[in-house]
Amino acid sequence: MSRCPAHEFTGTVAAVKRQHDPEQHCVTTLHTARRRRRRPNWAAAASPAAAPPVEPPEFGLALEPVLETPLVDASLAANDADFIGFIRRQYKLGDVRVARGKALRVLTALQMEDSGVQALSLQRDVLPKLELLEALSPGLGWKVLKACPEEFASPEALERWRLAAAYLHTIGIPPRQISALFARHRCLFKQAVAAPDNLRRLFQWLQRDLGLEAEEILKIVNRVPAVLHADVEGVLKPRMRFLLNLGLSQERVVTALQRMPELLGVDSRLLASKAAYLEQAAGMSRAEVAVQLVGDPAALLCSLAHLEEVVAWLSNEMGLQAGLLRKVVARGGVAKYPVATLRERVAFWRGLGFSQAELTLMLDRMPRLLLYPMHAPKYQLKLAFMTEELRLPLSALVSFPAYVSYSLPRRIAPRAAAARELGRDFAIQLLSRTDEAFAAWLGWEPEEWQVFAAAWQCKEDAARWADPQPPQPAALDCRDV
Repeated sequence: MSRCPAHEFTGTVAAVKRQHDPEQHCVTTLHTARRRRRRPNWAAAASPAAAPPVEPPEFGLALEPVLETPLVDASLAANDADFIGFIRRQYKLGDVRVARGKALRVLTALQMEDSGVQALSLQRDVLPKLELLEALSPGLGWKVLKACPEEFASPEALERWRLAAAYLHTIGIPPRQISALFARHRCLFKQAVAAPDNLRRLFQWLQRDLGLEAEEILKIVNRVPAVLHADVEGVLKPRMRFLLNLGLSQERVVTALQRMPELLGVDSRLLASKAAYLEQAAGMSRAEVAVQLVGDPAALLCSLAHLEEVVAWLSNEMGLQAGLLRKVVARGGVAKYPVATLRERVAFWRGLGFSQAELTLMLDRMPRLLLYPMHAPKYQLKLAFMTEELRLPLSALVSFPAYVSYSLPRRIAPRAAAARELGRDFAIQLLSRTDEAFAAWLGWEPEEWQVFAAAWQCKEDAARWADPQPPQPAALDCRDV
């Protein structure tokens, strides 16, 4: 196998900078290393039917830390066999019982690999691994040792960790993010030793089959670390097939995964039970369930019991008939909210004087009505503008509830000002028109409307109707210190 050029892998973290002289730094480089043992089969295809992948030229890279100021104090390892004493002093452990238990598991795992091993050797079995781990993140060595002592004990651990890091580099993940990924998800160290082929198949599947970029792969792994343990063929692909069987194209399924990676963490049988319930109880078609999955995937991540509670509330307390019930559940985005929150929002509308019949009509015209917290200052200001500036009663919202969804400072107020400038009555339904169509209604060119809207933003009225700023934390009173 040809040797590959070295690539720098920066492992510096803020904690290292704080603990050491600013002139000193921790650098990790990628380089080719000799293999004394059989390499894990990273070239295995993600699917038996897939063509053998062509390995990128960087595949032979390995990970090796080079520290100007080592984070592992080798002077504490004067007695090469004193594993427990070294770990206790290196990591300042008050109770050595955990270290003693981990030492036993490490030694047992080593002896299963090589029956000739009688005792742990710090120089041979421990220090090289701890140096690499501490270079990635201070304290990581003890965390990995505690989490997966058997994998830590493996004579191939360093080799496989390097290969895993090298492979992540070849699919486009930047070195610093590889360091962060390993430091954040300690199970990567376990999987790289215990199931290297499965780990590689996962990243192959995400990149080659789903067409995800490195940044999107990182998002999925960080949001759903359970995928690092999941079997691609037995778990992840069946979940993908379920989503495709809803009638979605692969492109739309991938879009849903990009928006809500947690979908990969849900058993397809649970998703199927929720889809079946929505079809039966809410009257949704399979296509509507699929559209909801893409447009609002969080709705299908809630429990089946919660879905049942929301549908029962809409049907029994709100009195929605079958057609409107289907529309609100499918397009209203309410399934992900607690029923208590939905009740509060309905109560607020009723407090404004709207009857149940009017609310039903508004939901029919705007199924997402209950997504808007009308008690919040931002929405209270919209209602004030309607009554004070537009001189309209709140009952006008029955015919056009979408008013509450538009931006007051960027759409509602500037358009009302333009109509007033020309002495024309302003109907709130004009808010639904595009800028070009609204300019035509004014009798202006689109550019004239844009100039007017920009100039209006500099006027006093713009400040008056700007979105309220969120409350700031109270300033510290130095007299109380």
